[in-house]
Amino acid sequence: MDFTAYPKPYLKAMPVQEAAARGLSTKSLPVDSLKVKTGHHSWTATIFLAMKLTFMLLFVALLHVRASVEAQTVSVSGNNLSVKALLQTIRQQTGYVAFYNQDMLTNAKTVSVKGNIALPELISIMSKDQPFHMELKENTKTIVITPKVIPVEFTLEYVNAVPAKITGHVADSVCNCPLPGATIRVKGKTATTSTDAQGNFTIEAETGDVLLISFVGYRPATYTVRRDKSITIVMASAVSSINNVVVTGIFNKAKESYTGAAKTITAKEIQNFQGRNIFVTIGNIDPSFYIVPNNSFGSDPNHLPDIQMRGNRNLPNIDQLQDNTSALINTPLIIMDGFPITLQRMMDLNTNEIASITLLKDGPATAIYGSRGANGVIVITTKEPVPGKLRLTYRGGLSLSAPDLSSYHLLNARDKLELERLSGFYYNSTKSPEQNISLQQYYNQIKAVVESGVNTDWMSKPLRNGVDQQHSLRLEGGDAAFRYALIGDVHKINGVMKGSDRRTINGTADLSYRLKTLNFRNSLTVGSVNASESPWGAFGDYVKLNPYWSPYDSAGNIVRTFTPFNYDYWVQKNGTGGKPYPNPMYDATLNTFNRSQYLNIINNFQVDWSPFKHFTVRGAFGINATNLNSDIFKPAEHSAFAGYSDADILRKGTYDYGTGKSFSYTSNLNLQYSNLFRGLHYLSIGAQMEAAEDKSNNYSFSAEGFPDASIDFLGMALQYQQNGRPGGSEATTRRVSAVGNVSYSYDDRYFADVSYRLDGASQFGTNSRFAPFYSLGAGWNLHHINFIHDNLPFVNRLKLRGSYGVTGNQAFSAYQPLATYGYIINDHYKNWLGASQTSLGNPDLQWQKNQKYNAGAEADLFRGRITMQADFYKEKTSNLLSSLELPYSNGFTSYVENIGQLEQTGWQASATVMLIQDDARRINWSVTGNITHNTDRIVELSQAMKAANEKLALLTDGSTPNKIIREGASQNTIYAVRSMGIDPSTGRELFKTRKGEVTYSWNAADRVAVGLNQPTYRGNFSTLVRYQGLSFNASFGYRLGGQIYNQTLVDRVESADKFFNVDARVFTDRWKQPGDKSFFRGINDYSAIFPSSRFVQNESTLTCQNINITYNVLNRAWLQHAGLQALTLSANTGELFYLSTVKQERGLDYPFTRQVSFNVFATF
Repeated sequence: MDFTAYPKPYLKAMPVQEAAARGLSTKSLPVDSLKVKTGHHSWTATIFLAMKLTFMLLFVALLHVRASVEAQTVSVSGNNLSVKALLQTIRQQTGYVAFYNQDMLTNAKTVSVKGNIALPELISIMSKDQPFHMELKENTKTIVITPKVIPVEFTLEYVNAVPAKITGHVADSVCNCPLPGATIRVKGKTATTSTDAQGNFTIEAETGDVLLISFVGYRPATYTVRRDKSITIVMASAVSSINNVVVTGIFNKAKESYTGAAKTITAKEIQNFQGRNIFVTIGNIDPSFYIVPNNSFGSDPNHLPDIQMRGNRNLPNIDQLQDNTSALINTPLIIMDGFPITLQRMMDLNTNEIASITLLKDGPATAIYGSRGANGVIVITTKEPVPGKLRLTYRGGLSLSAPDLSSYHLLNARDKLELERLSGFYYNSTKSPEQNISLQQYYNQIKAVVESGVNTDWMSKPLRNGVDQQHSLRLEGGDAAFRYALIGDVHKINGVMKGSDRRTINGTADLSYRLKTLNFRNSLTVGSVNASESPWGAFGDYVKLNPYWSPYDSAGNIVRTFTPFNYDYWVQKNGTGGKPYPNPMYDATLNTFNRSQYLNIINNFQVDWSPFKHFTVRGAFGINATNLNSDIFKPAEHSAFAGYSDADILRKGTYDYGTGKSFSYTSNLNLQYSNLFRGLHYLSIGAQMEAAEDKSNNYSFSAEGFPDASIDFLGMALQYQQNGRPGGSEATTRRVSAVGNVSYSYDDRYFADVSYRLDGASQFGTNSRFAPFYSLGAGWNLHHINFIHDNLPFVNRLKLRGSYGVTGNQAFSAYQPLATYGYIINDHYKNWLGASQTSLGNPDLQWQKNQKYNAGAEADLFRGRITMQADFYKEKTSNLLSSLELPYSNGFTSYVENIGQLEQTGWQASATVMLIQDDARRINWSVTGNITHNTDRIVELSQAMKAANEKLALLTDGSTPNKIIREGASQNTIYAVRSMGIDPSTGRELFKTRKGEVTYSWNAADRVAVGLNQPTYRGNFSTLVRYQGLSFNASFGYRLGGQIYNQTLVDRVESADKFFNVDARVFTDRWKQPGDKSFFRGINDYSAIFPSSRFVQNESTLTCQNINITYNVLNRAWLQHAGLQALTLSANTGELFYLSTVKQERGLDYPFTRQVSFNVFATF
């Protein structure tokens, strides 16, 4: 509250008690009463005379003042003027000064006036239908603004009012999140308090008293005290686009004084930006949450994505480099209701039960998670039970998806046959006339088939229109003491590949009980998932099939193989004994399956205790248990066994079985204290101790010999796999930690945050069991500065913040620091097995260290019409795990050490503009844009990693660029030999050497950096229109800049196997004769293809991520007649179109999809 503008006359009129309650100094105030010492009776007449004269003078003066006020006018014209701006105009023209609590004008309506208006009339216009009163004080030339409070109705209940302690809880109306630091005071009294970190408070009040509750960014709330000893107060956000509480999973923070970089996503946003899974939905909202494109798996519902937040902070190991693969080494830590969960579990969550998702990005936000926070943290908060009468909520959804094949341009049967003729399939000058006649006969046979009308659309054979159904029921109720919620959810996905399915069943029982200062909560969730891969195989197997091949024989039966007409070609391609090509459709008719399932049980128990005011103790214990298994069965008739000899006929048919389980527990004790001192100093102190253990094991084996396709029981196998043995793994990790956090805010202007965490874990080396992590942050709310407040009235919020933090990463195996041993199973001595050391341990191995620097700014302008935020960051990752070379005399060629450094630099900006905001007619239109830029640089590599990269750089096999990482460059750099294009005279490719010479010869030593497989800018933009109960939201994503190695040009055009179907550009764009200027080599050039800059292309994309239409039924009479409390209908589209500057085939093994969904939400 800002009283600096209060005039002295008002302060003199204020009682001492009220001034003290408002935090004002009472040193300059006069005494409450004036004592006059009387001496002689003659003073009485004198006093009465003076009183009469004074009264007459005052009466005349008041008449003059009243006439003066009535005569004063204000010249002002404009529409939708803010009250604050009008008060400044009044002050400039009349000298009248207004005093008020700044929060009072947060919800003030705009005013439209025109012309010269008398001051009292203008005050009346400004205060009409406002949440406050305005009173003109003529004698002091002031305007007093006070909030409107609903008067307390007098009943017999209040006659015998007795002071009592009232305990309560203040929460957000949308996410039900606690609001720490909210102010509660008793109207007309001095009693004042604030909520603690859990949103709880205690205050003394009498029956009939009115509690006034306020919190920055929320509409003020009132509560009339009755006989309830425990109450819950729900506050609505004053500006819906601002999330005022940051849920970190350990300590909840008020956004007004939070120094970290975090993005909070509400349940409403999840609905508006709905994607095919929760990861796509988050990426639609915040571009810093990046799903690495995977052109193979497309929209496969059973595939886990590779996720990054603010770039790549880890390096692949040598094996991954050599295999050109990468693990999910950049996955953020995922916390749900204070406990960690896996990426798999997050994908299978019931999104209807998510209250909010918070993305923690910088040092202060992630340092509280210490060694696990380097990759960022995803904090999920589920909905708590809502008290009240029994309420049943149903949410149902139906989604229809269709495969997106717009990127495929294949030849039809006639053009494919002509391509084969031009390629010399049916005439060869080196062959005898008899052989060429035979080839011509083959050609005539195929032509006859084409002329008969055979033109098979093979891409459609394994595909279907997918159906996605989700049904959720929530039963909840209770009172202030006991609350409950029972939730059931079924989600079944039928993918666009036939037989590709995923079924998820979730059940939750959430109970909460409050007993005086204790609050108990237990949440039990059971999730079951069954997943099936398509028995039709990979989509790419159908793309390449020749269109003149028919899947059926003359009798209408599916053919098992295609007998090629040019059998000599097959012998040349596959060697002597080449077999006819199998029909993948035949395998789909067999009793074959590839399925997996898991059962997950999560139980979280929590106790909150508030032993005294402003202090909370929370104890929590959670367990997470998972059992999983997988089954892959192929009968003897499967094409996988086509090459088996007669001696191995009984080995045909296999069954691969895998099973595993995991169990983890997490226990923590959390202490939090928060208080507001003298109305200016807000202090919050938190500490948490935690212990956890994770255990997992899995094993697998294979059996063979299933001659009867109908017998798919594992126990009926004839034998175990020949020369095979069971495989498996086991891991146990333990960790302990302690974290402390102190936050301080002065007058909501200046604020700072300090965190320190000490982690210890079994994954450290024995000499480095513990490691410290910490963060420092500070900020400044400039909108609370008088200069900004007085001179820039359009600035409602302007916040600057900066931070530094150190986090860690534990992305390595459980026993990597240890020396491990294994049995020598391939040899034995007198029935004794020997053992040998399999890895060299490192007792000094430490966790990776990530230093995060961040500077950010946030602003709200023109009463929330414009909202902006920007962050600039730099991260340095050191102690990267890497391999060091050893002399062969050690018995090991390498061992793992902390050597390697990476650097990330980037920025992110977002803005929302409210184009139309008409609350009276309930019309709103806003547009939002986000953009992010990120670059990475490798600072240091180990010698072993450098040597491995140089070997990869000299490889001369394969047409795909190897992943090569070098110091000073980005991990995403593309290395290839520079191309000068196709020589028009010969149709051959010309290359440029490192020395700048032009040659026809490709040399691996000439590889240089030719591109960066990373967009320069990435982001999204959206528009949201609301009209009464109807809303429309459209979201688009874009990528600008960066390059891509177009593998389609290599595999499907340049070096396409012309015996199979190919991209149409093979037929139209290849070099054919001298003088042709073409991007591609000659059609008869069969020489090997190597990585060339010719296939590196600039890529920019635009995607329609989501279009959502939602209608909230507002007809209360109709709802009551139908027995409903609320009804919402919505329709949604996902990935409606995808535009790119690069033409390549997308979804090689599983197609991408376009989706439309329909949803209903009903509360009974």
